[in-house]
Amino acid sequence: HLETVMALADRLRQFEMNGFCVIRNVVPPDVVDNIRESVARVQAEHSSESEAALANTRSRGHRVGNRGVGSLRQVINYTQSFAPYLADRRIMGLAESLFGDHVRISCTDCVINHTGNDRGYWHADWPYNQTNASRLRAPYPDVTMHLSTIWMLSEFTAENGGTLVIPGSHRSALNPSVGDMEEIDRDAPYPTELSITGPAGSVFVADSRTWHAVATNRTDKPRVAMIIRYAPWWLNLNPTIIGTPEHTQMVVETGGKNYEMESIRPEVYEALPEDVKPLYRHCVAR
Repeated sequence: HLETVMALADRLRQFEMNGFCVIRNVVPPDVVDNIRESVARVQAEHSSESEAALANTRSRGHRVGNRGVGSLRQVINYTQSFAPYLADRRIMGLAESLFGDHVRISCTDCVINHTGNDRGYWHADWPYNQTNASRLRAPYPDVTMHLSTIWMLSEFTAENGGTLVIPGSHRSALNPSVGDMEEIDRDAPYPTELSITGPAGSVFVADSRTWHAVATNRTDKPRVAMIIRYAPWWLNLNPTIIGTPEHTQMVVETGGKNYEMESIRPEVYEALPEDVKPLYRHCVAR
């Protein structure tokens, strides 16, 4: 118990200073290969749907997606191979220390960097990304409101597209998505940037204000990951859930771009581990 407390304290210290930490072996080594294959398979099976959604958003003049990067929203509707690890106590302990009880999952996507994919632009995640229709207006208060996690189903290296981050950027009241930070080139390398690295099965946990960018995969194998975000009960997620009145009013009726999450299918929800169900209870399809 003392070791657990000390480990959490160390992660919170890293989180406060840098805006992120990496937790290793969340997905055990003996199952991570199978999970990676299952996630990559369902993404490939539904790639045409994802491309159609991106094309529709681009047609409205929004900058989304990167050439050579495959994705699939709400991947848990298609495979639940990773579900037993979503409530890992190391992740939940960190989230509960920051948010209190009743933490929820607000995003369960997969993302695959294929060989030679384009580098992305510096941004922060919802609700801080100012290109979104629903957003917290800048300047931001200095408080953590959302956690972004990247689950490394492949080993992350500087060569294969380990996500680029700027340590300490979570304390900024702005981010490059605002568009009026003249001193920042959103598409250029930043002097203090670094690549997030770690063995397969590791999870990168960040304050969603942290500036980050898609990195180029310079190897001959795809880099497979999942993007899973954790939110407190008091953060209104309805603008991100397709079909809610807030999403219709703020996104559909304005023709805006937004992070969008499909509801969880009831049969998928019922099959989830009992400690994971509370994380998705808010977005089960009716």
